[in-house]
Amino acid sequence: MRAFRHRDFRLLWYGAFLSFVGSWIQRVGEGWLVYHLTADVAKLSFVTFCASGPVAVLGPFGGSFADAFDRKVVLNIAQVLFGAGAIFLGIVTMMGVVQYWELVAVALLFGVVGAFEGPTRQSVVGRVVPPEDLAHAVPLNAMTFNAARVIGPAIGSILLATLGHLFGPMFGAGVCYTLNGLSYVALIFAVLAIRADLKPSVREPQPVFDLIVEGMLYTFRDLRFRTLFIMEVIASSCGMFYIAAMPAFTAENLHFGNSFGPLGAAYTFVGVGAMAGILLLTLFADRPVKSLMVRWGMLVMGGPILALGFVTSAWIAYPLFAVVGGSVIVQFNTTNTLFQLLSPDRLRGRVLAMHQWAIGGIGPFGTLFFGWFAQASKTREVLSVAGNEFVLPVGGLALAMKIGGACILLGTAWGAWRIRSLAHHSWELVSQFS
Repeated sequence: MRAFRHRDFRLLWYGAFLSFVGSWIQRVGEGWLVYHLTADVAKLSFVTFCASGPVAVLGPFGGSFADAFDRKVVLNIAQVLFGAGAIFLGIVTMMGVVQYWELVAVALLFGVVGAFEGPTRQSVVGRVVPPEDLAHAVPLNAMTFNAARVIGPAIGSILLATLGHLFGPMFGAGVCYTLNGLSYVALIFAVLAIRADLKPSVREPQPVFDLIVEGMLYTFRDLRFRTLFIMEVIASSCGMFYIAAMPAFTAENLHFGNSFGPLGAAYTFVGVGAMAGILLLTLFADRPVKSLMVRWGMLVMGGPILALGFVTSAWIAYPLFAVVGGSVIVQFNTTNTLFQLLSPDRLRGRVLAMHQWAIGGIGPFGTLFFGWFAQASKTREVLSVAGNEFVLPVGGLALAMKIGGACILLGTAWGAWRIRSLAHHSWELVSQFS
């Protein structure tokens, strides 16, 4: 817990944690609301795509903002826009007049703002802790999101169930949005209280396009970054759609319908696994096993996603969700650490933007595709055994999970071969990567 010795890091951590709790409360309410309005996996995935897809175009610009502008200003403007969008949806949802296109529009707003906010917030970590504590600070910073993933879904499902019973389910979903909107205030105050200098480094003026190209070329020309980037693209494109499809998976494959509790429990199990992954990262933060953790994290992610394609029991699915949640953290956060350790300070924001681009920019296209594929291929088969009928999912999400998991396992094999071949190169900080 060495990173918590630094006051500014503690402020950033607590502010982000409270903000992310609100985000996960909203995610539970939003997932239920979209599926309640549409009963369509493709439309459910499309909302998630809109919230992340803009990173595909704007991600490199976000890294340039992180390197060229005052990070306090960028972060606080972003939180105000996030809060305004969430409170608007909260009001129209509680009034019972929310429409699907409004959910899509606000998701797009969040996606555009997030393209600038994400790399900016991540680059702040390198400013508020010294280099010797950075390997500890990166997984602890990720813990804000994943600790919130344990608490937020539980709160969200309780709000949906309790307020839904008293005032109707739409009112409960609206409260989830409103609480998220208010939660951004915590991060605003935390950023304002940070004493570290978050202004850009002094350098010669350079056109924005040149700044973007410099960051992209640096990433793709370096064999280390290029390998890590491709592995993240495969994992995010072929695996992360399961989060967007969670309401449909619990309703259809686990046979819970539109029940609030099982959906919140599924998100919470993912969060519990993510927390276990964070603890594993902190235990190995000082050991030179980071490339091994990237490979094992990707391997352990692909296997359970493949297995979920065969599962119809919650008692089996929930532990698999936990394993996937932990393995995603191990791969993506170890990659984040490597990107920070191996990149020069003047390019760190833009290099981190490429890391975010792999996950939040290219990955959503996989979510969009697998959501469409699941909806287009969805059929049901009734199996009769000893006079009892069992409904088995054929195609749909089950087939999408199988294909996605298999692709990740193939990507793991390629990544393991590639990293072994890269071991012949003389790398700076190679002990951090080997």
